[in-house]
Amino acid sequence: MNYYYKNIHSIKSRLIKWLIFPFAILTIVLFIYIYLTLQEKVNTFFDKRLYATAQSIEENIGIANSKLFVDLPNFSIDLLSTHEKGLVYYSVVNENNELLIGHGLLFNKRILINLKKRFYNLTYDGVKLRAVSYKTTLNSAGKIHTAYITIGETTEEREENINYVLTLMFIIMSIVIFFTITITIIAVNEGLKPLDNLKKIIKKRDDRDLEPLVFKAPKELEDVVNSINILLDRSRDTIDYIEQFNSDVSHQLRTPLAEMKVKLELHYDNKNEDFHALNSLLNNMTHITEQLLLYAKTNPNTINFKRFKKQSLNKLCKEYSLKTAPRVYAKGFEFEFEDLEEEVFIQTDSILLESMMDNIINNALHYAVDENGKPIGVITLSLQRHNNTIWLSIKDQGIGVPKENLKSIFERYYRVDSTKQGSGLGLSIVKQITVLHQAKVIATNENGLKISIVFDHKKQED
Repeated sequence: MNYYYKNIHSIKSRLIKWLIFPFAILTIVLFIYIYLTLQEKVNTFFDKRLYATAQSIEENIGIANSKLFVDLPNFSIDLLSTHEKGLVYYSVVNENNELLIGHGLLFNKRILINLKKRFYNLTYDGVKLRAVSYKTTLNSAGKIHTAYITIGETTEEREENINYVLTLMFIIMSIVIFFTITITIIAVNEGLKPLDNLKKIIKKRDDRDLEPLVFKAPKELEDVVNSINILLDRSRDTIDYIEQFNSDVSHQLRTPLAEMKVKLELHYDNKNEDFHALNSLLNNMTHITEQLLLYAKTNPNTINFKRFKKQSLNKLCKEYSLKTAPRVYAKGFEFEFEDLEEEVFIQTDSILLESMMDNIINNALHYAVDENGKPIGVITLSLQRHNNTIWLSIKDQGIGVPKENLKSIFERYYRVDSTKQGSGLGLSIVKQITVLHQAKVIATNENGLKISIVFDHKKQED
């Protein structure tokens, strides 16, 4: 039976999702925060270094003849702060915007409007720079001289440091994420192990087994296991009730029918046509009642499988053949039983198995006749092995069933010949009893109709 579930997500996927997703979001946020903080710290460090270099230039600026000059040899030594990474540009400009030393057009006075110092990004000579412009004053002979110092450097060293730290951080976070995901999956699997064990226990159980579950469940699963056991108890009670109900109905119906038959025989003459008509109708009612009760009794959902015991199929078929052969002979047919050399055991209820064979035999007695209603040939009950399957077959030598009707003959109330009397339940009962034995039923035309019950021998042994 297929069931429709609205929620297709497993508990495992939900747990992993709710553990991994928040961690992933936290990781992304943390990565962005670290990246921005790192950029700020690295830029602050290099900006301080730039400013320190600008201040060192101030120490090399002097005044001669009331003019500013730069002591170039000392200054050039101080500019080795970049450690040979990238390029450095510099300029020193006086208050008249005259270049004292360095690269022309590097400094623009508008940058320092109302400011003494400023850090900024610019493009110079086609190269992107991070620069600082710094305003300083010198006093000589009562006169103030102003100088504008600009230092700019390319960003390779900054980016290299940032990339190094980010790469290191990425490796560390990847390792952390990997171990976190691994530990999360392991933790979820361990947490769900009791559920998996419960599922395995239920799957291993036969659908006929309604005994309570014996399972050492954690507290979270105690209510689930108890609920399952309550349902199993109710199912057993329901089956017992239905069995009792069928037994009561069977008794209450059979008794008045038997009394009617006795009274009919006492009050009517055998030569009376009404007697024969009523007797035939009463027999038909009795047969239909028996079949309906048997159909209800063999419903797979309401049968008590405790009645099934391991028994010899050879012995059951042989005993049945001895009992049913006289009835077959009385109808004008021959009867044969073909046994299997090896002894085969199956889980069965002998009464149900006999009822199944009875219905197949009755079908043969009913339909394996010629146009005049005379019996045709032999009815054979046989046991055969085909690989891992055991075939219990009953074959007649009648006209068979049209090929297009073979699959329909096991349907309830289906009759190939609607002109013949019958309940229409015989072969559907056969199919139900077959299902109870975890077997399958097959109908074929082989110079007559052959109905075979195929038992999986390996499954029967288990």
